[in-house]
Amino acid sequence: MLGLATGDALGAGYEFRAPLTGDAEMIGGGLGNWAPGEWTDDTQMALCIAEVAATGELDPLSVAERFLGWFGDAPKDVGIQTSEVLRSSSSALDVPLRAAARFAARPDASAGNGSLMRTSPVALAHLGDDDAIVRAAHEISALTHADPLAGEACAIWCIAIARAVRGSNFDGVWEGVDMLPASAQRRWAQWLHEAETKPPASFTPNGFVVSALQAAWSAIRQTPVPTDVPCLHLQHALHAAVRIGHDTDTVAAIAGALLGARWGSTAIPLRWRALLHGWPGYRAKDLVRLAVLTARGGATDELGWPAAEDVTNWYTSNYPIEPFVVQLVDDPGVVLGNAASAVTAEADVVLSLCRMGTRPSPGASEAHELMVVDSPDVRHNANLDFVLGDTADAIVRWRDEGKTVFLHCAAGVSRTSAFAAAYLSKRLGISGLSALERVTACHPIADPNPGFLAALARIPRQEDRRPAWSDREHPP
Repeated sequence: MLGLATGDALGAGYEFRAPLTGDAEMIGGGLGNWAPGEWTDDTQMALCIAEVAATGELDPLSVAERFLGWFGDAPKDVGIQTSEVLRSSSSALDVPLRAAARFAARPDASAGNGSLMRTSPVALAHLGDDDAIVRAAHEISALTHADPLAGEACAIWCIAIARAVRGSNFDGVWEGVDMLPASAQRRWAQWLHEAETKPPASFTPNGFVVSALQAAWSAIRQTPVPTDVPCLHLQHALHAAVRIGHDTDTVAAIAGALLGARWGSTAIPLRWRALLHGWPGYRAKDLVRLAVLTARGGATDELGWPAAEDVTNWYTSNYPIEPFVVQLVDDPGVVLGNAASAVTAEADVVLSLCRMGTRPSPGASEAHELMVVDSPDVRHNANLDFVLGDTADAIVRWRDEGKTVFLHCAAGVSRTSAFAAAYLSKRLGISGLSALERVTACHPIADPNPGFLAALARIPRQEDRRPAWSDREHPP
């Protein structure tokens, strides 16, 4: 969900303009006069699906009802095909009937990209059950797009997303083709081969569901995966998707859903996450909540996360450390603490490195939550080097803007000290381990786990380091 919204908001400002030659940013504008970081109907419709799936049951008629409610809120931009179906529907039962009637009347103009752009929650709702994924992908697609091509595209992409979530690879695109009838397999094999061999810019215009999928897959497949920081592939491929042009928000949203599934939420830079917002009053944290609940069939964990308003009691019971706040000596505008002190933190920005409740931080103008696991096993934090560097960059930006930052994890011992050290390393130009010594001097209980220590040891002094993540060369 987060990758989908990121691609959507990234592409929104470039829709139907001359193709971009550089890198995209969340500039806003576009057909809906979007604010920077605001997602469009692509994510809005996916949220309709996710809100139903997050209850534990993905019922197509309930999704249709949610679509009608969304449409009744007068969204700023709606696809032509979707708009025609929903405008002519008087009830949830009527929605798929209107879509079928439209396909019967216009069989050559009913395979737009509008159902593919929103399909990703279907994959999360049925992880581990390929047959259910394919069936639901067709059913949810047919609510507004009755052409079988649209359903096939959704099935392929949902299988790809499911494989990426569980297997951390992109092999599922071709495995999705294998799930289709033999006649459909042949045509989709040809279309995917074209996407892998032709330049991404070939797939424009891309309002047709096939060309939209080809554009997204071409951007992903033909963008090299960096060897040093592999998860940068997400950013590079999204830039490539936007550069294709035409329906930029939708192509980037489709690509972003699969890229996010493959690389995880921590591959999305904080400068983008901080801007993300949109209907119905959600921010990035809400997308994570819905995605997790959907994948868990509506169930929460032992904390009640991600649905509970407040998880502080669980932390104070399991981490018997009194609430504390510690200012960094080298920058008193950065304050360290634990989960118990986060609920009363007075700072402009609260940055949580652990699971937190849905209740907003009362003293902060903005709050962000990163999924960082306090584990020495590198498999639990696959993007650790990137996250440390990107978070340090974000704190530098906030401090340069005059904002105070409250940084915390559960106990305030391991994750907090590691990320504080990454920030000081960036700010002072010293090595990661030297920065940790300065953190420990003012925060004696600082004790990063061995995995975090190893990552800090990989951060050299300023004069020895390579360009920052945001300054690295992107592939053309």
